[in-house]
Amino acid sequence: MMPLLLYPLSRTVMDSSFPIKTLQTTSSCFHYQDKGTGPALLLIHGSLCDLRYWRWQLPELAGHCRVIVPSLPHYWPQENAQTEFSVYQHARDMLHLLDALNIESAHILGHSRGGSIAIQMALEQNDKVRSLILADPGIRTRQQESHANFKHEALLAIQEGRIDEGLAIFIDAVSGENTWKRMVRWFRQMVRDNANTLVLQQREPAFYFDEASFSALTLPITLLGGSDSPAPFPQIIARLDSILPQAQSHVISPASHGMNLAMPHEFNRIILDHLIQQAFTN
Repeated sequence: MMPLLLYPLSRTVMDSSFPIKTLQTTSSCFHYQDKGTGPALLLIHGSLCDLRYWRWQLPELAGHCRVIVPSLPHYWPQENAQTEFSVYQHARDMLHLLDALNIESAHILGHSRGGSIAIQMALEQNDKVRSLILADPGIRTRQQESHANFKHEALLAIQEGRIDEGLAIFIDAVSGENTWKRMVRWFRQMVRDNANTLVLQQREPAFYFDEASFSALTLPITLLGGSDSPAPFPQIIARLDSILPQAQSHVISPASHGMNLAMPHEFNRIILDHLIQQAFTN
């Protein structure tokens, strides 16, 4: 077991009953929230987000299980982590976090890029992953690469100091036109706080759709998509559904990529149904 130091962070999110904790291991520093008891559920955020993204999930889900909500290294409030930035490193980081918290195995929920991290965790150490819940998983495909110019445009704008313009380009591309304009203040601030991660993300090794490896996964899987989520998310979910016979698919409507914010109670209901089903089958 790696040595650790656990102490509360002075800043809190949304409610003083959900303090942000800091965990220092020999190799990493983690900021996270930990609430509830019972089977562990780890929530992994996607691009430009952090633990604040799950503000409508933590209170409700923590009434039924132990919910671990981390900010990935390099994301707020730890903008200058010294570790590698990649799906592969973040998967190792999350496995290390589970070890440090003495969690033998957990259900893993990953949204967008976090979905890739969740899958990599299962591929790397499947005994630590009890099940997967993948919400619009952001897995790259070879075809997608040629249509990802928005990432370059967004990054260029940010590097030139046109922060909000670059963030709007990225958010609108993954969630639909004019999404940025409709976003509430706290969401915009969260995204601004993580703008510099796009520079790191641009340089990370690709995590491609690997049909042979993915189809070998035998653990329970729930796939979640938004009815209005833009390409390539619906195609990715359809492809996963086709190679994973055990997967259960759900479409949340009306919602786009940020389905957990648009329809939080429906999103949470599907998560809880998934957990209940696993409790009865294990």
